[in-house]
Amino acid sequence: MNEYHLSAMCRGIALLADVRRDAGVTALMRLCCGAGDPAEQYADYWRALAAENRTDDATAYMREAILNAAFTVTDKTRAEFERELDVLYKLSRLTAADFAALKDIAADLPALSCGTARPFSADEILSERQRTGSGIFRKSCAFGWDGAQKRLIPLSTVDPIRLTDLKEYEEERAAVLDNTLCFLEGLPANNVLLYGDRGTGKSSTVKAVLNELKERGLKLIELNKREICDLPLIAQAIRGNLRFILFIDDLAFESRSDDYASLKAALEGSVSKSDNMLIYATTNRRHILKENHSDRLGDDLHAADTMEEQLSLSDRFGLTITFMAPTKPEFLSILSGILADRNVTVEPQKLAAMAERWALRKGGRSPRAARQLADILESRIKRGLSTEDL
Repeated sequence: MNEYHLSAMCRGIALLADVRRDAGVTALMRLCCGAGDPAEQYADYWRALAAENRTDDATAYMREAILNAAFTVTDKTRAEFERELDVLYKLSRLTAADFAALKDIAADLPALSCGTARPFSADEILSERQRTGSGIFRKSCAFGWDGAQKRLIPLSTVDPIRLTDLKEYEEERAAVLDNTLCFLEGLPANNVLLYGDRGTGKSSTVKAVLNELKERGLKLIELNKREICDLPLIAQAIRGNLRFILFIDDLAFESRSDDYASLKAALEGSVSKSDNMLIYATTNRRHILKENHSDRLGDDLHAADTMEEQLSLSDRFGLTITFMAPTKPEFLSILSGILADRNVTVEPQKLAAMAERWALRKGGRSPRAARQLADILESRIKRGLSTEDL
C-alpha cells in the first residue's frame, strides 16, 4: 500500500473514530498520514505497545483499543462497522518496513510483531463488548467511588479469594451465589444483607462470588456509607447492559443519621431504579441503625413510629443471610480445611488443643481467627520451628 492509500484508510474511519483516543492508534495513524517525523511517530507507537506488553502482538493491541472505544452499531451501520474493522486489522499488521520513509532504517528501529491473530470478527467484538463493557469497565471487575470527583475508579488489585478457599457456611454462600446468578441471567434477584458475628466471612463471601462470576461479566463497586448519598449518580454512571453489585461493607448508621434515607430509597427502587444494579451489604448488627436509650425518650410525639422506621431498614433487603460464630467442631473443621489446602499436616489431637487455646486467646471462634492460626502454623512448620507454645 502506498502512502496515499494508507492515509485514506485512516481518514475514512468514521464509526470507530473514537479509537483515536488511544495513544498508540493515534501515533500509527499519524505515521500513515505522514504527519510529523516518521521515526518519532513510530517510536510513539512502539512505546504505547510496550506499555501494554504488546510489542509482540500489535493486532491484539488494536483489538483492545477497539473494545475500549465508544461506538454504537445498528442494523444500518453493521456493514460499515465490518469494513472499518477490516481497515483497522490491516493497519495493525503494519511494521516499520511497510513505510517508505522507514524502510531503509527499519532494522535500526525498535522491533515489533503483528502476532498471529485472525481478522477481527464483528460478532466476537460485539459479544465481548456486551459482556465486559468498554473503557474503564474493561480495566477491572471491581471499582471504587471517588466521592470528591464523583467518578468510578478501577481497582488495580482485587482480593483473589475463591469460594473453595472458604470453609463451612456452604448453605449461606450458596444462597448468595444463587441470587447473583439469577441477577446475571436477568431473572428476579434480591438486594442482600449479610449479617452476623465479626470475622465470619461475610465480605469474603461477596468477594469470592465476584471472582467466581467475573468472567460472566459481573462487576462490583465498593462504597463506604458516606458515599451512599451518591447512589443516584452511580446508577447513572453504570447505565447499560453490565451487571453491578454495589457493595457496602460493615454497614451501620448513628441513631440520628439521615444517611440511611438514601439507602432506604435505593432499596425501595425510588432512586434511579435499574435492573443492572443490586446492593449487597454486610453488618454485625441486625438493626443497622444504632439505637441508644435516649432514642426511646426525646420529644417525638410518635416515637414508636420513628423507631420502627429506623429499625426496619434491614427488612428492606430482600434476602438476609446470617453468619453466626462457628461451634467448636466447626472451628476445628475450618482450621483443618485451610491447612489441608496448604498441604500442612498437624497431628489431630495437637491441632484440636491448639485451636481451643487460640480461640480463648482471641476471645472467640471465627473463620478469621482460624485463618490467622493457620498462617502462623504454616510459617512455623515450614521454617522448622516449634508450635508447642501455640
